[in-house]
Amino acid sequence: MAYITPRSSRGMRFRVRCWGARGTMPSPGPHTVRYGGHTSCLEVRAADDTLLVLDAGTGLRSLGQKLGPDEITHLFLTHQHSDHVIGLPHFAPLMRDVGVLATAGAVATEASDRAVASADLPFGPRVYLTSGTASRGEVHALLDTLLSPPLFPPIGAVIERVGVQAFSDGAPAEVTSQLFVHRFPARHPGDAAILRIDDSQGAAIAYAPDNELDYASTDAEVIAWRRGLTLALHGVPILIHDAMYTEAELPRHHGWGHSSALEATRFAMECVAGLLVLFHHHPDRSDEAMDALVQECRQLVALSGSSLRVIAAWEGLSLTV
Repeated sequence: MAYITPRSSRGMRFRVRCWGARGTMPSPGPHTVRYGGHTSCLEVRAADDTLLVLDAGTGLRSLGQKLGPDEITHLFLTHQHSDHVIGLPHFAPLMRDVGVLATAGAVATEASDRAVASADLPFGPRVYLTSGTASRGEVHALLDTLLSPPLFPPIGAVIERVGVQAFSDGAPAEVTSQLFVHRFPARHPGDAAILRIDDSQGAAIAYAPDNELDYASTDAEVIAWRRGLTLALHGVPILIHDAMYTEAELPRHHGWGHSSALEATRFAMECVAGLLVLFHHHPDRSDEAMDALVQECRQLVALSGSSLRVIAAWEGLSLTV
């Protein structure tokens, strides 16, 4: 099912597809059929078909199965918590020609470390992990952990096809001459990021899967951070934001790094966003409970007199801006 957003007068800028919207851990089962149980993963395609993937949760596996053999993937990790990276070992572009990779790894061990792994072998496309403030070494350490025993069979050569590019809050990542990804600090344990994707027309999509807005706080630093983030995301056509909790659940989870659906709605209205997509659903939240959350958020919008539209992300959701 597609949910079409108003397009620019100059034509389509981006297509977005959701492959996983759940938070914390996968939650398959009869109570999550409509919204899905896979964890965070979004596919974003620019007008020229440049492919961005936002986060590598369990939804990444299904996306990888749909990609062509020559597609180059620019994979952006908001942070390194397990629900955002656990799909990496099962991402098809990394695992193509796995028999050759395994042989290369064995030969390299007998020869000199990974010398053969970097030889001219029929590897698939390189995958670029953009890591935020984490260093290349830290991201490679993460990959080593995910792709090594006891979590995974010893196929060390897989890691050789991964190029890691770090970027900071101050300088955007330039994907192409017309496509940039900006990074802003989120309030979430683990150095999490908020991403804003821009093209030649300006901001198009903002992605904040793990972010504690904390409207109850009177701390001047929190208020200033939120004001700055509002300015950074002002007028964005699509805002995809953490909506982990209900208002009743918030007091018990202060400091856990997540927002309520109503907080996300209030923030989206302050940003003058066009569409709010509730994201990072609680693993215990049923389809019916998600429906009720969406209605509650829409009621707040109506009472505020805002033109904001609100939906909750589901697996297979397709957006166009």
